[in-house]
Amino acid sequence: PVRRKRGGRRPGAMAAPNKMILKCSKTGRLFFSTQEAQEHAEAFGAAYANFEQVAMDSKVWVCVETGRTAYTEAEVQRIQQRDPDSKTFEEKTIEYLLDLQKRKEEATRRRDKFLDSVDQKKLEALNTVKGHTRVRSAKALLFTRDKGTLEAAEAWLAAHADEEGLDKLTDEFLDSVASGAADVAMADADGDVPMEDAAPDERKVGDPNPPEIKENINQELLKEVMEMGFSELRAEKALFKTDNASLQHAVNWLAEHEDDADIDLPLLPPAAPKPKMSKEEAEAKALELQKKLRAKRAEEEKLSEKEKERMRIESTKMMVEASEKLKEEERKRAFEQLRREKEEHERHRAALKEQMRLDYIERFGKEPPPEEEEKEQSIKEKSSKDQVAYYLSKMKKQYKDSDPAGLKTCLSTLRVYVKNLQDNPQEEKFKKLKLDNKAFQTRIMPYEGAIDLLDVMGFDKKEEEGYLEQRKSVPDGWLCGNAIKFIDLILGQI
Repeated sequence: PVRRKRGGRRPGAMAAPNKMILKCSKTGRLFFSTQEAQEHAEAFGAAYANFEQVAMDSKVWVCVETGRTAYTEAEVQRIQQRDPDSKTFEEKTIEYLLDLQKRKEEATRRRDKFLDSVDQKKLEALNTVKGHTRVRSAKALLFTRDKGTLEAAEAWLAAHADEEGLDKLTDEFLDSVASGAADVAMADADGDVPMEDAAPDERKVGDPNPPEIKENINQELLKEVMEMGFSELRAEKALFKTDNASLQHAVNWLAEHEDDADIDLPLLPPAAPKPKMSKEEAEAKALELQKKLRAKRAEEEKLSEKEKERMRIESTKMMVEASEKLKEEERKRAFEQLRREKEEHERHRAALKEQMRLDYIERFGKEPPPEEEEKEQSIKEKSSKDQVAYYLSKMKKQYKDSDPAGLKTCLSTLRVYVKNLQDNPQEEKFKKLKLDNKAFQTRIMPYEGAIDLLDVMGFDKKEEEGYLEQRKSVPDGWLCGNAIKFIDLILGQI
């Protein structure tokens, strides 16, 4: 069933301008400018260069169950036949599709922005090591950012484990966290806030880590790392740098930084807490950081879209090349099959011919006459009109490619001879053709079939007198007319 709905626009949405867009006739993909369509055609070839214009209010049909889109009612029927799950289609417009696409892209962008706003190392630890989903982990890190530890995030997750919708990111939730304070916290974690000048480094090998570092170390993990042969200082550094994520994370950090020049130097004490900014300063700082983050995010999204488009084009090119290669292989197989069938036919024909030869010898006691002789004899038995057509076709086949100019001259001369007979059947001078005439010698004699044609037209060869003479008292006007028609037809093809 197809539900017909007028428009398909969301309540309160304003109508889009009557803008024309292009649709690829082969793939159905929509393009919003001629430049995009041209790039599409150049990327995939001439087969993808046919486009048609569609208006923003053009009808489309969207499947309720699967979300598939059809551009014609015939396409709706094809989808329903091929996909049993696609049962009900609602009538929409191109404007509805564009609005739906924008909403999906905006939802994806907001979700990615939220996931990127938390500490990525801690997010990775909670997701891969602890087994929590990325959305849960990001929420836990957001609500415990004042403490900034994995233990606090895990405690928050345990307290909210049964909370409904913990793995969902609703519009209300994203609106509530999209504040300046959150952006400031995110920027601080990424190191975008300028740091004050550091104090002189007076650390020495053998000095212990500062107490502020030691009190943040998981003692159980520290004991396990030291049991593997690492010094207390190195073990504390590894656990502090990996936020006490796990034994494996600490060991990996030690392996990666084993050759660092300061591996046996104690860590610097944590920086003193920054003085609290006034409300006006915090708002100004938040606005500045938001502006930087938006510019950075916009650039990253632009690069990401370019890479996605490049990958899509490469993928489609590979599919087209694979399809063309498959078609070429199919053509080769078909040609090979035809060649084998032709060879088999020739062998069968040769066997039949040989059997017919043996049958002729057995019946008449001699070899059968040559094929050309048999063919000439069969032509003599046909009507005069068929003989005229045969000899003219024979001349055309033999001389059209090798001597077209000479053939044209020969046929034109023959036409004059025949036309004279047709127009002047009682004139004796047109009933004789001298064999030693220069025009006859150069235009008629060199071309096989010309003398045979004149013989059909009634000219007998008088060797002793040296001319051809019309044997009929009154030439056949009907035959002459047909001969002229055949000659004109062949002259038009040269």
